[in-house]
Amino acid sequence: MNYLVLSSTLKPLQTDWLISYGGLLVQGFEMTMCLYATALFIGFCFGLVLAICRQYGGPVLSRVATAYIEVIRGTPLLIQIYLFYLLPYFVNATVTPTGPPLIDVRWSLSLFNITLLNHQTFTAMGTLGLNSAAYQAEYLRGAMSSIGGNQLMAARSVGMSKIMAIRYVIIPQALRRAIPSWSNEAAYLPKYTVVAALISVNDLFQNASWIVSKTYIVLPVWLTVAGMFLGVIGVISWVLDRVYIKTRIPM
Repeated sequence: MNYLVLSSTLKPLQTDWLISYGGLLVQGFEMTMCLYATALFIGFCFGLVLAICRQYGGPVLSRVATAYIEVIRGTPLLIQIYLFYLLPYFVNATVTPTGPPLIDVRWSLSLFNITLLNHQTFTAMGTLGLNSAAYQAEYLRGAMSSIGGNQLMAARSVGMSKIMAIRYVIIPQALRRAIPSWSNEAAYLPKYTVVAALISVNDLFQNASWIVSKTYIVLPVWLTVAGMFLGVIGVISWVLDRVYIKTRIPM
């Protein structure tokens, strides 16, 4: 019986659905790339701060950075995005259960009647960025630790402060050395964006799910989505390989 029900919903491979719903996939793809670019940028900036704090921050900052990294890497991304999404609702129900909400979750930023940002997309971008920061921090820290401490001492001996030595001596070398390992996070992150669909962000995964629910065309839709992800990740990996070849430190 289950086989008959499943077979009735799996239509043969076809492409005519692209004419009606291809634009919806493109819109979802644009949102997915927006989530990816924003999360990668947030993750890199915050991850660089975490890496510096963990490597050179002393006993206090190093422990704080380590605690953050371990907590984020030790908990599922799915739980993190639910927590950040539901936190304002919890605060409103706890602090102002009967009055106006303390935190407005219905806000939106629009341009020409196009919603650019709202609670859902903001939560997805922030969660993905903060999650990615923990992983990027470890890649960057590994590159920093591979640079001998003698270079830091030499920079201090010529009059540089510790901050200047880290900024002008350590970080430029570390960024170049980190590209091969850091590219793993850059290539994996597009796949992690699918969790945004769970909080009703109209990304590629969410729109594809809607198309499947309306047309019952299952296999062609998901093969198309898989192909789009494969193409994007292939391009990202290729670009990062070229960047590494151009910027790597000669042996």
